[in-house]
Amino acid sequence: MIKGFNHVGIAVKNLDEAVTFLEKTYNARLITRTQYEDQLLESALLQVGDAKLELLGSLTSKGFIAQFIRERGEGIHHISLDVDQFEKVVQEFKSKGLEVLGETENENFKACFIHPKGNYGVLTELIELSQEGSMKKKR
Repeated sequence: MIKGFNHVGIAVKNLDEAVTFLEKTYNARLITRTQYEDQLLESALLQVGDAKLELLGSLTSKGFIAQFIRERGEGIHHISLDVDQFEKVVQEFKSKGLEVLGETENENFKACFIHPKGNYGVLTELIELSQEGSMKKKR
């Protein structure tokens, strides 16, 4: 079942500058910053009031975030929804004809993305956090 909203993912050219901007402008608090070398990206998760924002920066010009920015510019990359009964939710979306991408699991979470095609152009992440991963982020 979908429990609620988790965060908005934002693709940025310069992660350090974007984190500093959000901290100074919106009084954001950095929760975690993680490199995902296998995906050629670095993620910074920030708390802004009751909302979370995930800034996504590319580690190389060949990464998918760099490609996203070249094609669309900086800005919203995805929205993320908290779920429980992850496998059941994924099967439900598949049965409705939506394309599920990148299913992954580790000790902190289970996650996947719903392809924007057939989803009104919105890349949507489904994430189920483990107890230990309640404030940590995914992939």
